[in-house]
Amino acid sequence: MTTRTRATKATQKDAGHKEGLAKRQKILSAALNLFSERDYSAITIKDIAGLAEVPTSLLYYYFEDKEALFRAALEEAVATAMRNYEQVASKHSEPVDLINDWFQMHVELAEDIRRLVKILMDYSSSQSQSRLLDDVVKKFYDVEIQILSKTIRRGQRAGLFNDTSPQAAAEFASTHLDGIMVRSIIQPKLDIDAAVDTFRKAFWAFVGYRG
Repeated sequence: MTTRTRATKATQKDAGHKEGLAKRQKILSAALNLFSERDYSAITIKDIAGLAEVPTSLLYYYFEDKEALFRAALEEAVATAMRNYEQVASKHSEPVDLINDWFQMHVELAEDIRRLVKILMDYSSSQSQSRLLDDVVKKFYDVEIQILSKTIRRGQRAGLFNDTSPQAAAEFASTHLDGIMVRSIIQPKLDIDAAVDTFRKAFWAFVGYRG
């Protein structure tokens, strides 16, 4: 086999791998959309294949069954949310700017976050729970709380915030923002922008910020 032949085969293999990843991602995106819109039990593999515009057989090539696909979709949604949180954290050195941007992210990415919350709600009441996914979900909330509590401590050292527990303040914010997203699922016409802004003011009062 010549060097050129080996290079050609390597290029073809790489292209095939990328195409496979793209197809898998397309299936995951379709699954995320459906799992966030309907109950788990009401969705079929055929529904997901139809939305992804791929043969049903291709879903079974990448995923053992609907439960495996649901788990993969949940992992994907959590990983995306974690990347968003970490990206916000990396952009700012000032505590107030970071927290304000974190609130704004919940407005700008409301649809993605609502989708994640809906899937997490379904997961918590499903038969598809596993130790691995429980750890993924726990890590997601741990990262969120860690980013917020660390930021609040910096604000306290700078004299911007009162001496409330950073952990308690972070959990207060995380829990109430999740609550806004849950309510927006129950009441789709909820003004998320206004709800987040109202909570932002409550949070600043909670930590004693008067800027």
